This record gives sequence, C-alpha cells and structure tokens, in this order.
Amino acid sequence: MVCIFLSASCSAAESSPEIVLIGSTPGDALIKSLLTIPSDTKVDFIRWDLKLNNESANPNSFVLNIAFGEGQPNTSWFKKGEEKRIFEGTFTVSKNENVKMGSTVYHLKSSSWPNRISMVKISENLFHLLTPQNHLMLGNGGWSYSLNRKDTVDSGEILIASVMSEDKSLQLTFDGRTPCRDIAAEHPEMNANKSCFKLKWRLILNRDTVNHLPTTYIIRKIVNNEPRDVSGKWTIIKGTPSNPNTIIYKIDPDKPAESLSFLVGDDNVLFFLNKKNEPHIGNEDFSFTLNKKISK
Repeated sequence: MVCIFLSASCSAAESSPEIVLIGSTPGDALIKSLLTIPSDTKVDFIRWDLKLNNESANPNSFVLNIAFGEGQPNTSWFKKGEEKRIFEGTFTVSKNENVKMGSTVYHLKSSSWPNRISMVKISENLFHLLTPQNHLMLGNGGWSYSLNRKDTVDSGEILIASVMSEDKSLQLTFDGRTPCRDIAAEHPEMNANKSCFKLKWRLILNRDTVNHLPTTYIIRKIVNNEPRDVSGKWTIIKGTPSNPNTIIYKIDPDKPAESLSFLVGDDNVLFFLNKKNEPHIGNEDFSFTLNKKISK
C-alpha cells in the first residue's frame, strides 16, 4: 500500500463560506475509534453531514452530524434505535508540496476525539477519508469512505494523482454500491426502471500471466434486483488533458457508448468517472466508489 505524503499546513481558502459534505460510510473498528463510538456497538453504516465553515466570524470551523446503527435490509435506512452525535471543532488544510501528488488534505480536530480525522480532496465535489497513515480508507461492498458535496460546483477536474504500487496480481476484484439515476441516464442500455435508487457492482479485472498487461474483465451489475454480467476487454489510460498524473481503468474502450471509466485512487479504491472524465458525485446514501476485495 502506498502512502499519500503530506507537508506544510495552511489555512483554508475556499470561495464559498460553507461546504456541506454528505455520505454514508462503513462502521468498522477504525472509524468507530476515531469517532469515539464504543467498539462493541453494532454499526453497519454511518451517515455523515459535515459542514465546513470559512466565514470571517467563525473561520475554519466545522460541525459534523452523524447517525449510525444497524441497517434495515432492502432500504437505505436504519433499524429503529439508531444513535446520533454532533461534533464541533476546527480544521486546517495541508498542501502537498510534491507536485506529482497535488493533494489537498483537510484535517478535522475536535476536543471530543482522540485524534484528528483527515480527508483528501479528489475534486471540488468529492472527498475521501484517510487512515492515520494517510492511505485512502478502504470500504466494503456496501459503503465507501467517500463524502460528496451536497451542492455541487461546476469544476469536476480531478485534483489528485493516482498512487499505485507494483502489484502483479493477475486478477483484481472490486465491489460497491452506487446511486442509480445519474449513471443510468448516461447508460440507457442498463434499462433501469424509474424506481431504481441503487446499483450493486462487482468488477473483476484480469491481467496477462506474462507481461501483466490488461486482458479481460467481467462486471456484474445488479439492476432492478436482476444480476447482469457483461464481459469484454479493458485498458489503462495514463493522464487526461487537465491532469497528466492520473491513471484511468477503462472497460470496453472500443464501445464508447457503453464503456465505463474509473479513476484509480490507489491500489484499493476506484472512483467512477462520467463521459467527461469527471468523478460522479453521490448522495447521502451511496457514493460512486468501488473498493478492492481483500483476500482473507
């Protein structure tokens, strides 16, 4: 796993006095510890509402509302008895002086927490939580550690460089759940009905046994509760016109209307891109992120 190296700290400088980030994340041991949730509390997911304020009267302050508990099957809600917490504090912003990385990282500090919580800005509309070692947090097949800007701004430019190791695995598997409507609008071949609110994904990428270059893929999309398997070829694209340091996985590159593209965050986390190679933005329930399935 490769670390995102940080350096000098600076004050936040955003054009808007408030940024509101929303999303739902897993409730594993690390995030429970960071949020001071007792380790024996049953948590399937945590719903976040994070307000970053930069008003002159209260600069660099935040308010975080979370709700957590067991998920109600086949819904995006909790079973009865979810818990709620409110945290307040301050934040700083670190600019990475390594030009290749180009990362901007927000650090949240609250007197209620044992340690600060950090997140990297993927685009102006998409952030992702970091481990204390500055790795992208790895989610699961249900939820990711991405937070989405509630009121999006026009800029969809990718602001990070992809970080990859020399992994020679011959097969990579990624899982996740995403919102339905935005991506279904770009891909009418999905035939998603109007009531579709989430999609379940499993992406399997195969590599050549000798040179480790991309060969074939299988992607399973569960649309309208119906599994649909598609297979084909995939490729790796290095760089975009606006960011030469990104790496993109593209499936079915020979079928522009049906192809899907993923920004490589690191070895473990992929972000869905739209037809303009901008990150898709999720909602309070799901993000457009896939997480690597780690063999146990």
